[in-house]
Amino acid sequence: MTSTFWDHASARTGPGRSQNGWGRVFERGSARRLLVTRTLFAVLIGLRIALGPYRTLAGQPPALFRPPSFLRLLGLDAMPSAWVIGLVQVVGVAAAVLAARGRSPRAAFVAAWLSLLFLAGLRTSLGKVLHNDTALLLATFPLLFADAGEDSSEEGRRSGWPLSLGLAVLCLIYFFAGVAKLRHSGLAWVTGDNMRYVMLSAWRGGKPEFPQIARLIGASSFLARDIAGFILLLELLFPLAFLVPRARPLFAGAAVLLHVGTWFTLGIDYWLWAATAVLLLLDVSALPPWWAARRAGPATARRGAAGLPTARPSLR
Repeated sequence: MTSTFWDHASARTGPGRSQNGWGRVFERGSARRLLVTRTLFAVLIGLRIALGPYRTLAGQPPALFRPPSFLRLLGLDAMPSAWVIGLVQVVGVAAAVLAARGRSPRAAFVAAWLSLLFLAGLRTSLGKVLHNDTALLLATFPLLFADAGEDSSEEGRRSGWPLSLGLAVLCLIYFFAGVAKLRHSGLAWVTGDNMRYVMLSAWRGGKPEFPQIARLIGASSFLARDIAGFILLLELLFPLAFLVPRARPLFAGAAVLLHVGTWFTLGIDYWLWAATAVLLLLDVSALPPWWAARRAGPATARRGAAGLPTARPSLR
């Protein structure tokens, strides 16, 4: 009897689900889910490194270079040249490919993650903190220490804690984004004209992919306040996704709606946030059999769909 993707997304994965606090962070989990999720994150990181606008950063005047702390530790006092940035991209993409193909996956994943961290730090060195890569980098940090065994039949806390901790980090990112709105603007962020001004400014600047949607929202106080309220409520309630497993598909859909809507109306690219939310909130190991057979490892690849050894062909 097969399970659907959504059944896996909301199902409880062991006794750890009933625990609270640290017991939930170190809950039991499937090695197969950890392996498949880390593989997909490696693909995501590789795509970001390959397609990100990093080489355009070269040539920035040294006087305008404002690196974050971890780049200062490397002794950088100016933006690297285009060929240095390109070299980091090549190394990062190669490492991501190796991690996705299961070749020294842990070391390769670490190399790809560090490459993206370096490139994201360069973008933030422009003088404005850019959050496009923040959720992906912070939420996948626990995966740097994950030990995804080859036998996907394993289940335990060793397989569960990296994804549980990553989800906890993701929930806190959204939560504190909402707290920041209340801290700086209060409920006026929802009840005032902030959202209208943002939409109209984006429309007039020609940034949205669908400018008419931004104009429609900006012209309606009622619609703008409803959308602002939805965003703030989603961010403040996001920790419930960690505490209530059955609510995770709902939060995954809401996060995708939020970031796709941001791209439609403001032209701001937050696809990494949406993808990160989906990979951590849903059990992506419930994928078609061909993926499972390819990525589950030697021990499982020799088993049938029901988990039983496949019969060897007769030689007679």
